[in-house]
Amino acid sequence: MSVYRLFIKDLFLDVVLEVLYFPVWWYSRGLKKTAIFCWKRVKDGSRALALSILIRNIFKPMYGQKGWDAYVLSLFVRFFQLIWILLLMFLWVVLWLCVLFAWLVLPIFAIWKILFLNQTLMP
Repeated sequence: MSVYRLFIKDLFLDVVLEVLYFPVWWYSRGLKKTAIFCWKRVKDGSRALALSILIRNIFKPMYGQKGWDAYVLSLFVRFFQLIWILLLMFLWVVLWLCVLFAWLVLPIFAIWKILFLNQTLMP
């Protein structure tokens, strides 16, 4: 009989401690892991768009041609590319900042909805 009491006590205590520890984890280690994840996704987006390569080669002529027209054409083409890639990168950063913001706000919103849902359903 004492084995069952010990089992139930340990099980109950573990569940209660996990529930109480959840907000601490969410806003400490969980937030840190989410921020690192979002930062890695932003860096991956920059790497996928080859932003650093474009910036490094913006004043070099395309296709290895050396005439003045090649310089001018390359400058205009790469400048146009840079504008669009920076726009895409800005949208990518905004997306991951929204994910991070959702991580911060979601538990508060869920608790608020749980607390005030009964008031909206009752006449």
